[in-house]
Amino acid sequence: MGTEEPAWIMGGTPALKAVIALNVIVYIVTSYSTMFTQTTVEWISRLGFVPAQFLVEPRSFYRVFTAMFTHADIFHIFFNMYFLYLFGRAVERTLGSARFLALYLASGVAAAMFHTVFTYLQSPTALAIPSVGASGAISGVLGAYMLLYPGTRLAACFFLLFVPVCFEMLAAYYLLFWFAVQVLEGYFALNSQVAFFAHAGGFITGIALLPLVVDRVRLRYLQYLRAPVLFGGILRFIPWRHRGLSATAKSLFAALSLTLLAGAAFSYVIVSTKPALLAGYTAEWTAGNAAGADRFYVIKAPGIRAFPVVEAAASLPGRILVATLDALGVLEEPAGRVQLSKPIRIVVPLTFYRSLEVTVVPLSIEVSYTPAGLLEEAKVVELVRPTFFFRSFQLEGHVVLFGETDTREALQLLALANIALTLAALYVVLYRDEEYVIAPEF
Repeated sequence: MGTEEPAWIMGGTPALKAVIALNVIVYIVTSYSTMFTQTTVEWISRLGFVPAQFLVEPRSFYRVFTAMFTHADIFHIFFNMYFLYLFGRAVERTLGSARFLALYLASGVAAAMFHTVFTYLQSPTALAIPSVGASGAISGVLGAYMLLYPGTRLAACFFLLFVPVCFEMLAAYYLLFWFAVQVLEGYFALNSQVAFFAHAGGFITGIALLPLVVDRVRLRYLQYLRAPVLFGGILRFIPWRHRGLSATAKSLFAALSLTLLAGAAFSYVIVSTKPALLAGYTAEWTAGNAAGADRFYVIKAPGIRAFPVVEAAASLPGRILVATLDALGVLEEPAGRVQLSKPIRIVVPLTFYRSLEVTVVPLSIEVSYTPAGLLEEAKVVELVRPTFFFRSFQLEGHVVLFGETDTREALQLLALANIALTLAALYVVLYRDEEYVIAPEF
């Protein structure tokens, strides 16, 4: 009489399907106005994770999760969901749906923290750029897969002079190559819009957290099923020591991890010696019969003049008001008196492809500053003359500081968390990998 397989062996992957479905639904909602080719700037601004906003307003942490389900364009979501489906099925069947979901979300959160720390290392002003995508969370799934199934053979293809070349590669080396690309691109592609360190941080987190989320019963059963079969399965009853990652794979992972440790440690030092100031503002305005209120942020880093960050979701008058303050140089305390005599030409982005050019004539301005030299309050009256289509109007604005923070403490804690996760992943790969391997490298 045969032994029945556990239900979960033949079962589906409900968590994986739910995550993919939610990503697709969010993409449809945020891109329908562009015929599903790309998500609008407004939606990216509303849902994306902006490190500067998080550091000023910790309650905006929820954006880590909204960003995790938002994608920039059709190719972004297609390849993300493809990789998630390709590797996520095996990981969910090994961990179980709840544990898989916990690993996925935790990896996405840690990826955002890696992104914040390394972004500051590269350029403090880049803290203003919103990031979106499930890549960090998916990277955690890839890290777990490498530890569980390093010996799985994967097909890889590339074009050589327009000729497709395909070959097989063990999962361990395929994923380590991908990890290396993220780390190296992160350090050398300084002006890229891709959050490479978020990918690397997610990968590290997936490995570091696997021992905490793995279902030992499922794991042992799958290892038992993968044991060699000989003489009618006699070897199934002999204790089998699963070989972990090879010495080469471990060495590659260790070298890449050490570069991340060095970067996080250097970030800690830079933050300690050259902390940036971040300030958040509420801008109330009236323009003719219209009125509204918007929020914006200002970054002041050593050696860099105060840099405004305006949400794309902000109203057009709000963005013109902030651009005027920036053009007048009053976001930080000026060395001399502000000149109001000359008109100012301002270009305000409307979408990725369209912008509005206006001429602003400042009529009056009253400003005060914090002890740190950043704008505390401003009252502005100006005449706005659009170049095309729109009528001229008088804009009155009242800008008030609602929060100011030194980034030192928060970024130091995040850098230490990054170091701790990287060390944990390094320990698991070097000393604990054999406990989790289901498909060895032979």
